[in-house]
Amino acid sequence: MMYTKEEIRAVRFYTGDVEGSEPFWSDPKAYVVLNSLFFDGIGTETARAGEGKYLDPDIIADIPRLAGFFNALFSVFGKNRSETERHTFRVERFSDYSVMKQKGHTVSFTSTSEAGFLSEYRDRTGIALMKFIIPQGTPCIPMGEVLSEYVKSSEAEVLLPPFMELDITESAVSPGNMCITDRNGAPPVTECRVLCGKYRRITVNENSDKYGAEAGIRVFNALNEGREPSAEDIALYIAWKRELFTVSERTDND
Repeated sequence: MMYTKEEIRAVRFYTGDVEGSEPFWSDPKAYVVLNSLFFDGIGTETARAGEGKYLDPDIIADIPRLAGFFNALFSVFGKNRSETERHTFRVERFSDYSVMKQKGHTVSFTSTSEAGFLSEYRDRTGIALMKFIIPQGTPCIPMGEVLSEYVKSSEAEVLLPPFMELDITESAVSPGNMCITDRNGAPPVTECRVLCGKYRRITVNENSDKYGAEAGIRVFNALNEGREPSAEDIALYIAWKRELFTVSERTDND
């Protein structure tokens, strides 16, 4: 499969493989902000800041560059279909898992691994074990196959797009997995089987309201400093997030 320079840069950036000195491209954990933009409200941003994760305002300060990144990454999903059925794993924060379960689809980019679960997840409070079945033909990005030099090849990461249907079947946590713990040493809240289904195409509004993004910067700065953002900034930022993406009607994976 052939990818453009912009597409490869977008995939590398999402994995944390940064390059150059430009502020937008310099954060190896930009995915913290990139994924939060798909969630309603500011609950995700607040939770990440509470876990000590930095909300980088440079990511939303340059809307054209942000839109270019998203469009390039979406283009890679459009080009890439799983050649076989894949079985992958993810340990999700229970709060985010609950949103996915309620909505019936991935909310943001969702990183899964063919390498299985780890023994502990110190960056998460309250966890859900997710076992994914990715049917042949499903849009996804197997990082080690798309990137010739993937710095995290041992993770066997497979990235799923936002707004992909999920058929979730919960079960009791198996005895062998009760030893997997979160940052507080607590075992998983639930375990589930997840069948990936159809997806929705997404476009990005490059002309979204800059004042909403500027309000978002103030929200980020407040949360990073442990302060409560102003109600006005929160409202502007939430409205901007809703305006940033346009989601098509449900489509088959074609």
